[in-house]
Amino acid sequence: MLITVTGGMGSGKTRFALKYAAQMSREGVYLSTGDHDSVIPELPSAHYRAIQVGNGPKLAEVVNQINRESNLFLADQRMLIVDSLTSWMAASFREATDLDLQRVETQQLLDALLSYQGKILIITNEMHGSLHPSEEERIFAARMASVNRILQSNAKQMFMLVSGLAIDLKALHLRYEDEG
Repeated sequence: MLITVTGGMGSGKTRFALKYAAQMSREGVYLSTGDHDSVIPELPSAHYRAIQVGNGPKLAEVVNQINRESNLFLADQRMLIVDSLTSWMAASFREATDLDLQRVETQQLLDALLSYQGKILIITNEMHGSLHPSEEERIFAARMASVNRILQSNAKQMFMLVSGLAIDLKALHLRYEDEG
């Protein structure tokens, strides 16, 4: 089951995600880049372990390794929390200057996240443009927005945080005028 939590910087995404994870699963893994706080936030229970991997390892490799080492029969009882997808994507984007390599790495990341066996909660940022973005910023924002759209279309639940308030977007059942 895929759950996404999105919002702007400082909106309370991590705090909400950890509290929500505690309601959904009594055990899990919290993957952190460590870029949001100097310490790992309080985890839902002693049955959660924190892995602060920084921006070094590729997220796809870490998720695939956790998936391989986990007991498939206990998949519904555990939660993997990824905090934050945006940080990993930005680090990967900075490392690879070749756009084709970036596309391949992005697809590998999406494949790993979407094939995860068990509950996965992905924390990401909403992409907002600046008045005069550089070409690199424009490409990154477009790629990150595309990844967010793919994740949202596969997510069972999707929350957006605004100033600490969580809005359940999937529950709103929004409809476009051209839909019948």
